[in-house]
Amino acid sequence: MKRGFTLIEILVTISIIALLTMIGVTNFRVANQRARDGRRQGDLEQIKAALELYRTDEAEYPADITAGQTIESPTGTIYMNQVPTDPLSTQTYYYSSDGETYTLCAALELDLSGACGGASCGTGTPCNYQVTSPL
Repeated sequence: MKRGFTLIEILVTISIIALLTMIGVTNFRVANQRARDGRRQGDLEQIKAALELYRTDEAEYPADITAGQTIESPTGTIYMNQVPTDPLSTQTYYYSSDGETYTLCAALELDLSGACGGASCGTGTPCNYQVTSPL
């Protein structure tokens, strides 16, 4: 009597392990996308708060903000030390203002339902999450 596994038993075991591995990798990828989307939404809310403080003091929104730079008034008051950047290096946050209102946009990875007036959040990446001034 020989002891050991048959070829069929080994193939079934390998197939089950491969299937479980694929499920785990997919769930990990989706969890990372959700985390990046949550960070984007949080970043835009922080920028929004800084912009509202700026408007309270200066009676208008800044004409332009740049990722990595400060949001600072002409008198030197700093409202945000460093404007956050998108978690993916290929994407950016979009900001537009006419002084009275502003539009702040990001490109979410999982929720593709929104729009941001055709704004681009990176090379070939349309923005789909928008925060606007409360007025």
